[in-house]
Amino acid sequence: MPQLDWQNWISLWLFAPLFVATAWTDFTQLRIPNLYCLIGLGLCLVAAPFLDWNTLLIRLLIGAACFVVCLGLFALNWLGGGDAKMLPVVFLAMPPSAVPLYMIVFSAAMALGLIGMSLFRRYAKRLSPKFESTAQSREFPMGVAIGASGLVMITLSVF
Repeated sequence: MPQLDWQNWISLWLFAPLFVATAWTDFTQLRIPNLYCLIGLGLCLVAAPFLDWNTLLIRLLIGAACFVVCLGLFALNWLGGGDAKMLPVVFLAMPPSAVPLYMIVFSAAMALGLIGMSLFRRYAKRLSPKFESTAQSREFPMGVAIGASGLVMITLSVF
């Protein structure tokens, strides 16, 4: 992890409650509300004055590239609409130097999430029928991976 400069990380630190809410809502309801994406954009706008222009431009380019990829995956029905909107917002908050590490952490969170959801659906389905994610056998609540990987990145940013 590069030397900590708080200006690059402040927007991600502000995202901590949003990561928790995204994971919980997607786990329980299999949806990420548009309000979460708007709150995330607002947090990025709040943190934008602390960034220099080059960093801000790189973040916008990374977010736009992520949006294009997510839009394509959504068109192929491989990604949900909330996930396709939330991931680019998360990439706007991520420092550009941390994007490669975030992609590795996010991939690991998806893999662990798939294993965890398959075990949860198998053994805890009777205990928690109110959760929408346990009733669906094909859909994966990617908001859990988004939230978990974001919280891991926040934790790694202070070390």
